[in-house]
Amino acid sequence: MTRLANAPNFRDVGALPLAGGGTLRAGTIYRSGQLSSLDAADLRQVETLGIRLVCDLRSSGERQRFASRWPALAPARTIEMPASTDHGAGMQNLIDRLAGEPGAAGARRAMLDLYASLPGLLSPTLATASEAMASGWGVPVLLHCHVGKDRTGVATALLLKALDVSHDAILADYEETGRRIDIAEETRYIARGLNKRLGTTVDPGALDALGRTDPAYLDSAFAAIDREWGGVDAYLTTVGITASRRARLAALFHA
Repeated sequence: MTRLANAPNFRDVGALPLAGGGTLRAGTIYRSGQLSSLDAADLRQVETLGIRLVCDLRSSGERQRFASRWPALAPARTIEMPASTDHGAGMQNLIDRLAGEPGAAGARRAMLDLYASLPGLLSPTLATASEAMASGWGVPVLLHCHVGKDRTGVATALLLKALDVSHDAILADYEETGRRIDIAEETRYIARGLNKRLGTTVDPGALDALGRTDPAYLDSAFAAIDREWGGVDAYLTTVGITASRRARLAALFHA
């Protein structure tokens, strides 16, 4: 098991069970938070994994402030989120919501709304990434954002849905992040930014809501898919993950 000292949420999704029987192939899908703090020992571990495609789901500002470190001897292609998604996917959207409705209830509603927006925001990146993965050269793949919880959580869940992973296993993988990261530290980071930009001290209950890996958040993303696309299959087809591409992905990712 890969354990990176300076990226505690970096992990192999592993051999998750499929809805129709069988499992994913371990060592094909990795997920993480930001990679700017990796040291030499971390980089040596990453080098052994053979990751060929990195989906960086952060905003352009996050990429600039927290530039990724990557092993020089294990180059990987990186797909980045379009700049047009910066406001919707980043902290600014939460700041705007909390400014109008501070407190725990407002923060929870803001998170539910954020997750509902993520399938649309992630669709261009998922389309490009799925094409690269289906071609064969984009495997193994790493998906990551700043913490590895929200954007990465939804993107990973959608990829796992495309691969027919059971819904319970998808939820368990999402909730694992809550055991991997230091929620108190992450919420302190969020608080510093919010306090400065809002000009007031953010309610601790609001920070708790922002830092949770709450299954209701992920449910909000899938509910939005049902409302706006008519279901997961239709959404996946819209982003180019057609039945034929799913069959190709299954051949690559199923054990």
